[in-house]
Amino acid sequence: MCESDRCPQATHHPLHRQVWADHAENTQAVFLGNPRLSKPERARAQAAFDRATRVVAEIDCHRTRRRGARP
Repeated sequence: MCESDRCPQATHHPLHRQVWADHAENTQAVFLGNPRLSKPERARAQAAFDRATRVVAEIDCHRTRRRGARP
């Protein structure tokens, strides 16, 4: 997965939302749901999950603000 959330020039649009949501869901199910995952791997998976959910939340927030700004 790209690191577009770390690039100040990148933008995330509603069409990107499902990809990020799927990434968060898969990370949670496959990695964070695995009780045998080592602590370092769990930390990396948690960071990836947090990043993906943050991007989804930002997309949702932006969509909500745009809807509210329309006359």
